Amino acid sequence: MHRKTYTQVAYKENLKRCTRCLGYKEFKEFHKRSNSADGYAPSCKSCLSDVHKKIYDSKRVKPVKKLGDQIHCRRCEKYLPEESFGRSKTYCKSCWSDLGHTNNINKYGLDRDTYVDLEKEQNGVCKICGEKEIYNKRLSIDHDHTCCEVGKSCGKCIRGLLCSRCNKALGMINDDIVLLQKMIDYLS
Repeated sequence: MHRKTYTQVAYKENLKRCTRCLGYKEFKEFHKRSNSADGYAPSCKSCLSDVHKKIYDSKRVKPVKKLGDQIHCRRCEKYLPEESFGRSKTYCKSCWSDLGHTNNINKYGLDRDTYVDLEKEQNGVCKICGEKEIYNKRLSIDHDHTCCEVGKSCGKCIRGLLCSRCNKALGMINDDIVLLQKMIDYLS
């Protein structure tokens, strides 16, 4: 018995078969992919769109709380009119900008909601000095640098949130307890 090859099964009259929906579609219905044998992605654009929507929906935050026509900001805990919110409808515009860029938070193994929960645990102040951030930005995420590779964190080694001043001080001494003790002795 003769076995059909992949190319015989996957192509039919200048059509390509999608690996997800198993339908035959024109090549323009597929994204181009240079590292693929035929130069196109294995799944059609509409199937990939559905996959990306599912991934996006699975990462979405808790449902939006409303009080009448006002929406609850998860960070500042205020009910504000809808105009005070951007697309997220979870954080008001001022809190959104204070939180910083998501990819910066994500590199520490956190998402915005986890960051906000951590910030609330510390009452919005630095874990070392107990002061609010003096610059117009969010508190910095401090983690044990010996745990993970440079520039990333597993999320389990997060020590707390620090103001810029305390975070820079720890960074300058490379978390060296001996050096820190020498500095304390010097100041004493």
